[in-house]
Amino acid sequence: MTVAKRNRVTLADVAKAANVSRSTASRALNNSPRISRETTARIKKIADSMGFIPNAQGRALAVGRNETIAILITEPLDELFDDPTYAMFISGITEKLSESSYLPVLLQASTDFERHRVQQHLERRSFDAVIDISPYANNYLLEEMYKLRIPCVMLGQMEDRSYEGIFSSVYSDDTYGAQIAAQAMHDAGRRHPISILGPRSNPASPDRLTGYRRVCGDELPDDRVLFTGWDATAGFSAMMQLLDTHDDIDGLLAGSDRIAVGAIEAIRQRGLTVPDDIAVVGFDDHPIAERCNPPLTTVQQPLREEGSTAADLAMRMIDGEAATTVIKHMTLVRRKSL
Repeated sequence: MTVAKRNRVTLADVAKAANVSRSTASRALNNSPRISRETTARIKKIADSMGFIPNAQGRALAVGRNETIAILITEPLDELFDDPTYAMFISGITEKLSESSYLPVLLQASTDFERHRVQQHLERRSFDAVIDISPYANNYLLEEMYKLRIPCVMLGQMEDRSYEGIFSSVYSDDTYGAQIAAQAMHDAGRRHPISILGPRSNPASPDRLTGYRRVCGDELPDDRVLFTGWDATAGFSAMMQLLDTHDDIDGLLAGSDRIAVGAIEAIRQRGLTVPDDIAVVGFDDHPIAERCNPPLTTVQQPLREEGSTAADLAMRMIDGEAATTVIKHMTLVRRKSL
């Protein structure tokens, strides 16, 4: 049995059936304010009855947009899945964009090949805007976006603030967050703290150390601070190292909840308890903080809210609004590790 092949209904067919020009039909189908509501409704009804399916490229030409916002991640892919920060950013972004016509697209750019591929798509204007969720790593793509005048929102801050006023940015104040963590530790009577932070190259790490030292001062010298990875394995190893070199530790200021969880296991393996022997304060308030044993006192970052704000700023920049910086507020969530 043979099946007759249906010819695809084109914009020209719709225009002819509605007795209007192709440009009028296109504007009506794309909700242009230049076309009256009555004419728009009539043309859409005709298009629906004919089974017309809009062409994405044609729509992009009609409205001057691709209706696509890229989410750029320059960290390795395994970090994207291991670190809940990125999942919460993406959740906030996609939830906000679900209220709009914009489609989120994830761009991986941790290798030279991936970065080259992203650069090609930037040059083709494949996206209306980009939200960079790890702007501190391999940031030459930021320079490309600057040259191409592509709207960009950074989820995080650059150490040298080189794109301030050019790109929008959304972040929480790491220095302030660390300060309230250290103050809670100090108020608990702990006078011999240590700190385990993420990579020194990540701007959040030195900023958090600055906040800790605003409270701890000379109680937190360099030999009581280690920079490592953000994960639990790194936290475990760093804690073991510090326990080997210091026998007076009574508090840990951890640069992430995952570091804290690994460190608590190291403390337990040394026959010590949390918080009786060593109090622990984490950072981020990832879901793991509440599941930890004991539940982890930590600094809460509004990560989903930051993602949602970034998406909103991206859409505003597409509409021509100027770049802006939004700083979110952090709070301390008290649990049983302090």
